[in-house]
Amino acid sequence: MISEPGQEPGSGGPGTTVPSTSKDALLPAPRVARLSHQQWENTIVDLFGFAAPTGQSASFPSDPSTAGFLFDNDGDSLSVDSALWGSYQRAATEIAEQVVADAAVLARILPPDSGDDTARAKAFIQDFGKRAYRRPLSQAEQDELLAIYQGAPAFFKGKDPFMAGVQLLLSAFLQSPHFLYRIESSTKKSGSGIPLTGWELASRLSYMLWNRMPDDQLFQRAESGELSQAAGVSAEAKRLLADEKAADVVTHFHQTLLEVEKYEVVKPLPALFPDAPSDLGALAKEENDRFIRFLFQSGGGYRDVLTSNVSFVNDDLAKVYGLSGSFDASFKQVTLDPATRRGVFTQVGFLAANATSADPDPIHRGAFLARRVNCLPVAAPPNNVPPLPPADGRSNRATVEAHTEEPGSGCDGCHAVYINPFGFAFENYDAVGAYRTKDGVHDVNSASEPLIDDQNVPVQNALELADVLADSKNVHECYAQYWVEYSFGRKGLDADVGVVRHLGELSRNGQSIEELIVSLVTTPAFRNRSTVEMP
Repeated sequence: MISEPGQEPGSGGPGTTVPSTSKDALLPAPRVARLSHQQWENTIVDLFGFAAPTGQSASFPSDPSTAGFLFDNDGDSLSVDSALWGSYQRAATEIAEQVVADAAVLARILPPDSGDDTARAKAFIQDFGKRAYRRPLSQAEQDELLAIYQGAPAFFKGKDPFMAGVQLLLSAFLQSPHFLYRIESSTKKSGSGIPLTGWELASRLSYMLWNRMPDDQLFQRAESGELSQAAGVSAEAKRLLADEKAADVVTHFHQTLLEVEKYEVVKPLPALFPDAPSDLGALAKEENDRFIRFLFQSGGGYRDVLTSNVSFVNDDLAKVYGLSGSFDASFKQVTLDPATRRGVFTQVGFLAANATSADPDPIHRGAFLARRVNCLPVAAPPNNVPPLPPADGRSNRATVEAHTEEPGSGCDGCHAVYINPFGFAFENYDAVGAYRTKDGVHDVNSASEPLIDDQNVPVQNALELADVLADSKNVHECYAQYWVEYSFGRKGLDADVGVVRHLGELSRNGQSIEELIVSLVTTPAFRNRSTVEMP
């Protein structure tokens, strides 16, 4: 769990209407969440059937990042300020103008011409509006939009009145808060919570699993009422997860979790690693992308992320891994040596990204495992921490131990207890991630006792550590907590504990990533709103 190990997260926290230790707890989530820029681009593509994103969002002010939140969908941070509002207005105007000039797009979005422009406009408002707002429009909304349509000729002198109306309507639709935001307006209480409408659930599902608006089939399920039951949500989630768009989202989720963006800045010293490819970081990123995508699409779970020795390499990566055989510039699936590799943390990307240009970095390797994988309370380092001193004949491990574990130094509390024991397990891997048994003249010592599930667990190396992590209750709950945060678009809360424990146990017992996601979206928490609002 994302809390200090051994402590019970608060019960009855914000948003729970049953005890928070229950897997049926109802959890708070933002009721109004702006589309991220990527979601906006994807939604525009789907709404009009464009072949590619518009690129308009490149001129938008950047989506904010939120301290303590990994993902890009924090509902509380995604607001609209005056600069972004101006960008939305310009984009809406330009896209509307582009659409009315494109006969193929118009043919997709306009109802047939019956000879009655007003009736055609009403049908367009009703049908296109349902897709733009991702729900049926009220009569009052339809009447307001019809008035906009009827007033358009005054703004477009000399233009066909019907096309003028369509252009102004498109601009209005794309500036509406009902397009720019996902709004959950349900208020009717049932039992201990507020069930989401089928339309609201359709948007929750599609933006979580595809990062874009619902497709026609999901809209049909929303309209038919099939999403009112867990079985209907489960069936649609499975359908969405079978699509390549879901694989993109799940891969991106794990790349965010694993900080894969750091791979691209890997720059080992050429003098020490003359054979390392200049694009090692980019190759490692590609390896990770293929690895996560393969595990997800082949029914793998988090256990497999932590322990699988399947990977994807080209000729340059094969050399780093010491693989024999025929390789070229293209990537192909391989089985890495089980005596030296096990799971994502023994792959080149993690190891090289958490190393200096010359040496392994057990501090950063260990801090990442402690914080991100075990959710342990590792504090940020103080300012002006001095760099590691020269080795002066010592091994890399001995140098780090002397520098960080001196009693009374103020560093030893975190390093000796939380950080170093995780990092030292990876001493068999050098700064480019190649396997080694010697550190200069010294034999590598990778034995350690990391703190896992409130116990110091002896491991001899990273392979044993991978197995211990894969069987850890805390590790799987930590992973589940990230899925809860991502799916609800907000930071973790004490109220999450029951749902997280439930999902963590499923993951620990071998549920695949796909099955875990289906388990999450069929919980009462995902299908209902809490009667308690976000704090």
